[in-house]
Amino acid sequence: MQGGTAERRYWWLLGWLVLLGLALRIAGAQGALWLDEAWSAKQAHDAGTPLAVFLNINHDNNHHLNSLWLLLVGFDAPPPLARALSIVTGTTAILVAAAIGRRRSLALGLVTALLFAVSPALVTLGSEARGYAPMTLALLAAILLVDRWLAGRAERSPATALALCFFLGAFAQLTMFFAFCAIAGWVFFTLWQRDGFKPAFVASFRLFLPSGIALGLVVAIILGAAEARTGFKFGRYDPYDTMELLHGVSEMVEYTLGFPVVSIWWFVLVPALVILAPSAGVSRIAFHRLAILAFPLTLALLQAGNVAHPRYYLLVGIALLVLLAELLWLGLRAGGWKRILAGCTLAAITLASLACDVDLAINRRGDVGAAIRAMQARAPQGARLLLDRETGIATLEAAAASAHYPLTVQIADCSAARFFFADRFRGEQPPAAIALCGARYAPIAGTRARGMSGTHWTLYERQP
Repeated sequence: MQGGTAERRYWWLLGWLVLLGLALRIAGAQGALWLDEAWSAKQAHDAGTPLAVFLNINHDNNHHLNSLWLLLVGFDAPPPLARALSIVTGTTAILVAAAIGRRRSLALGLVTALLFAVSPALVTLGSEARGYAPMTLALLAAILLVDRWLAGRAERSPATALALCFFLGAFAQLTMFFAFCAIAGWVFFTLWQRDGFKPAFVASFRLFLPSGIALGLVVAIILGAAEARTGFKFGRYDPYDTMELLHGVSEMVEYTLGFPVVSIWWFVLVPALVILAPSAGVSRIAFHRLAILAFPLTLALLQAGNVAHPRYYLLVGIALLVLLAELLWLGLRAGGWKRILAGCTLAAITLASLACDVDLAINRRGDVGAAIRAMQARAPQGARLLLDRETGIATLEAAAASAHYPLTVQIADCSAARFFFADRFRGEQPPAAIALCGARYAPIAGTRARGMSGTHWTLYERQP
């Protein structure tokens, strides 16, 4: 009877946590599409057909499943609808994360669900029109399948189901390839320790052969389409830089835990957690070592490019949340000072994360829709807008389309442009005033984006 009561309480509390996560993602999905989202929407719109999404958009900004959704809802879709795929998959991921934790305890399932529901990194990525949230769901499903199989609880081999997870996850976001390496390595090292090298190699090969074929098919489709046309393109490619890698990893950890403070101490605290985890009784040690430590180190050894982007390290954030949830649960269960420490840590992470989530809902990634509203107030029938660089084209066009506002965006000809728009990235400052074509433009609106996503912008109007 007590077991039934505990089960009902678990599902009741889990339901509230899922609703909390859904509410945070819906709140974070307000405001116009920001730079990366807008270019994804424009690329999908220009592609025109589902087949063209796979064959014609040979660009690293194309997250295929997300592009298909953006094509379906249309370029003028309200931003929450354009982000609905991420909202749904990001919220569903909370349930799968709870199922992973529940394998050891109902309480651990709830702690894991809480961290995944409120983590600012996952709330941000789960409320924007990109492929990270679908990839997160596919990754967590793969972890759950492997966890059950290693424990001997799977009725049949999950090889086919894993192949589907990796296939869909890679077409959601290509960093799923990193997750494949971490999960396959986790299985191999676990079986090697248990059964020896040869049995571990054979069992791992059989389990992941279909997944390897599925990922090979993804590569063949993407590179084959690129080779048949203009080649694969990057929106921006920066050569390897160690400081940028450290900054990218640090920022992912900061927003995963809700403490957006750049500090060298993250590179002491996080490895320490991974190293001390076995003695504390944490499971999936090989996965955590590979995902949290080996993955960034491998990128450093390979001298990979574009390592400054925090999203690149989503695998690190997901593994860290799974690890931290188990550590906190073990502390809560231990009693004494460990329970107090674990309880205070969980409360601090939860409150800090909620503060970041509220800030996301308020700031709206620097909502460029406010620029459209400012122009609507001054020129209700439509306007011509001059940009100082091409990066803002898709952002303004997408915002105007969703608001059904007639806007002509141009780059060179300033003679007929009443408004001027300047978008700026972190560390860049907009000009106080602009002189073009014998006229002076003064700022009338602007926003600075906060959080993991968004760009700063300033809107100017031609003065008499």
